[in-house]
Amino acid sequence: MTSRLRLWPSCKRMAASPSVNLPTRSPQPPPPAPSRASATRGHLLGELFDGRLLYGAAVYPEVLDAATFAEDADHMRRLGMNTARLGEFMWSALEPDDGDIRLDVLTRALDVLGANGLKAIVCTPTVTPPVWLTHGHPDRLHHTADGVALGHGSRQHICINNPVFRDRAERIANALAAAVGNDPRVLAWQLDNEFRSHVGGCHCETCRDLWAAWLAERYQEVELLNEAWHSAVWSETYQNFAQVPLPGPTPFLHNTSLVNDFRQFSQQCINRFAHEQADIIRAHSNHPVTHNSGLGFDLDNADLFGALDFSSFDAYPSADNHSAFLMNLDYFPHLANGRTVLMETSPSHGGSVRNYGVPHPRGFVEAEAFANYASGSAGFLFWHFRQHRGGSEQAHGSVISAWGQPTIGYSSAEAIGRLLPAVKPLLDCSSTAQPAVAVHYSDHAKGFLATEAGDGAGYRGLISTFHAGLVRAGIQRSLLPVEASLAGFRVLFTPFVHHLSGQDRERILRWVHDGGTWVCGPGTGGRTEHHTWHADSALGGLEDAAGVEPVFQFPATGSGSRGSILGHSAVLSRMSTFFRSRETDSPGAATALGTVAAGPAEGLEFATERRIGAGRMILLGSYPGTGDPDDDGAALGAVVEYACAGVLPPVRTAGGNVADYPRWHNGRLQHWLVNMGGQPGAFTLLRPARKLLGKQDVHAGNGRQAFHPALTLPVGAYTLGAHDYLILEDIKEEHSL
Repeated sequence: MTSRLRLWPSCKRMAASPSVNLPTRSPQPPPPAPSRASATRGHLLGELFDGRLLYGAAVYPEVLDAATFAEDADHMRRLGMNTARLGEFMWSALEPDDGDIRLDVLTRALDVLGANGLKAIVCTPTVTPPVWLTHGHPDRLHHTADGVALGHGSRQHICINNPVFRDRAERIANALAAAVGNDPRVLAWQLDNEFRSHVGGCHCETCRDLWAAWLAERYQEVELLNEAWHSAVWSETYQNFAQVPLPGPTPFLHNTSLVNDFRQFSQQCINRFAHEQADIIRAHSNHPVTHNSGLGFDLDNADLFGALDFSSFDAYPSADNHSAFLMNLDYFPHLANGRTVLMETSPSHGGSVRNYGVPHPRGFVEAEAFANYASGSAGFLFWHFRQHRGGSEQAHGSVISAWGQPTIGYSSAEAIGRLLPAVKPLLDCSSTAQPAVAVHYSDHAKGFLATEAGDGAGYRGLISTFHAGLVRAGIQRSLLPVEASLAGFRVLFTPFVHHLSGQDRERILRWVHDGGTWVCGPGTGGRTEHHTWHADSALGGLEDAAGVEPVFQFPATGSGSRGSILGHSAVLSRMSTFFRSRETDSPGAATALGTVAAGPAEGLEFATERRIGAGRMILLGSYPGTGDPDDDGAALGAVVEYACAGVLPPVRTAGGNVADYPRWHNGRLQHWLVNMGGQPGAFTLLRPARKLLGKQDVHAGNGRQAFHPALTLPVGAYTLGAHDYLILEDIKEEHSL
C-alpha cells in the first residue's frame, strides 16, 4: 500500500494595490451537481442535526471488562443520554501488532451501545500510535524545535508526515470504515483527537525535506523567497531552498517570515492528513466526518473544517471566565456548513495528575448545556463517563467514579437529562437568529502574534478581552473567519489582524459601501503576508480607505500615551498607529473620534470615522485601555456602543453574566437567556414578552415541558438567578420563516 503523502502549498498572492474603489464582482459559474455519495451523506447529515439533539459521553470499552461496560451503557441510557463517543485511543486494542487488525472490541461495544439505544461517534485512533509502530524507530517520532524525539507513553508523539505512519494510519482507517462505515448504530466519524493540542510543527528529517519542497512550490525561485523575507537582513540570504533551516535553536530570534511560513506549512500538513483520512472514510461510509478542535490549538480551523461535514470542539471552561466558553459558541457554528457539536466538556472539573482542576459551582454545567443548545450546537458530550483508573488523567472529572459511584458531576448529568426533553419542542421548529454584529477571528493572526509577542500579549488573550467587552455590553455577536461572508451583518469588528489581504479589504469595503459599519483595528493591517512592514504605506491601503495620513507607529504600552475617545479617557497600549485626518472639503472626509492627549504622539488621532457610500469605517489605531484585569473597559465599551448604535437588541443584558441567544420560532422571536455567572444577573426588556420556560419549570416537570399558560412580562428590568435560564418570546416581533 502506498502512502498518500502530498504537499498542500498555499500560493495565495497579495491582491491588487490599495484603493477605496469598489470593483464589481465577477460572475461565478454554478456549482457542480452533488454526486450520489455526497447527496446521501448530506441526507444523513440532515438527519443528524435537524431535530436531533445529541447528549452523551466518551466511553472506553478497551479498558473495561464486558460486564462493567454493559452496566455503564445502561446507566447512560437511564440518564437520558443517546450518544457515545469511542475509539480515539483504541489503536493498540484494534491492532495489537503490525498488520494484526482485530476489530472485535469495537463491534462488541457497538452491540452493547445499540442494545441500549445509544448511537456511536466512532473515532480514528491515530492520536495514540502503538508502541510497535515507534519502538526502535526514532525517525518516526515527532521532533521538537530542539531536536528532541518525543518518546512513546503519551499521545501525539509521532510525526504525522512520516510515510510509515501515514501508511499504517491509512490502513487502520480503511479497516474501520470498511467494517462499520454504514452501520446504523454509527452516527458520525471523528478524526484523531485534538490535533496539535500538545505539539507544534515537527523538526524531523522527513519534515525538513518536505519544508524545502513546500518552499520551492510556494516561491518557485529562491530569489523570490529572499525578496519576500527580506533575508538580506543579518546576511540570511539563501542560495537554494534546501539551505532554509527549520526554526530551531538560534543565538537570538529567527526571521519572522521564516517562522510564520513554517507555521503555515505545519498547519497545512496536519490539515492535509485530516482531509486524506476523511477521504478514506468516505470511500466506505456516508456518515458525516468531523474533528474535535479548539481555539487554543496550533491549527488553521477554517481550512480544516472546510473539507469536513460539521465542526466540533472541546471546551473545559472556568466558571469565573465564562465569556471564554461563549467564544466557542460564537465561532464554531460558522465553520463546516454551520453545524457544530460540543464534543468534550467536563461534568465537574478538568485536570490531570500534574494539575488538578477546580470543580464547577452547582448549576454551571447545566447553564453551559443550555447555552450550547440555544446557540445552535446540536450536541453536548462529556469527557468522560467513567473515571480512568490509570493514566495521567485520573484526576479528571467524570460522571461516575472508577469504582462505579456517582461523582460530584453526576447531578449535572441528571439535570441535562431533564433539560433536553423540555427544550426540544421549542428547538424543533426554530432556528438561530443571526446577530447583527460580527467579529473577525483569525488563526493566521494568532500565528502572527505568536511570532511577534513584543509586549507579551498573545492573540487569544487579546481577542478574548475584546470579546468579553462585547459580552459585557450585551451585544449578540458571531466570530467569523476573515474570509467568511458578511451577508446579513450590519457591524463588523476586525481587531489584531496584522495582515489583511487586498482581496479581503476590498470585499469588506464593498459591504461597507452597501451600509455596513466597520471598526478596523486596533493592530490591523500593519504587516504584509510575509510578516514584514509594508514598503509603500503604513497600513497596506487601509489609510486610503479611512482617509487618514499615518504619522507614527510605535508600541504605546508604557510610553505614557493617553487619549480621549467618545468622552472617555484611557491609557493607550499595544503596537499602535497614530495619524491625522486628510484635509479635504469632500463629504467623505474623516472625522476624529479619539485624540492623543499625552505621549510621543500628542495631538495626533488614534481613532477616526469616515462615511463610505451608505456605511462608515471606524479606524482604531491604538487599544484604548490596558486589557489588564483592572481595566474597566469603559473606553472600549464606548466604541462598541457607538459602533452598534441602531442594532441594539430588544433584550439588553449589559453586565456580562446574562447571555441572550435569540431564535426564530414559528415566526416569532424568542430570547434564550442564561446566567453563566455565580451571582444574580440583570436583563432589561425593551418590549413585552411571554415566558415560555424556566429552569424551575424544567425540574418541576421532571424533564417534560410544562405547557401552562404563559406569563406576560412587561417592559422593564429583571433579575435572573445564578446559573438560571429562561426562554421568552416577543409579543410583537414577527418574522417569516
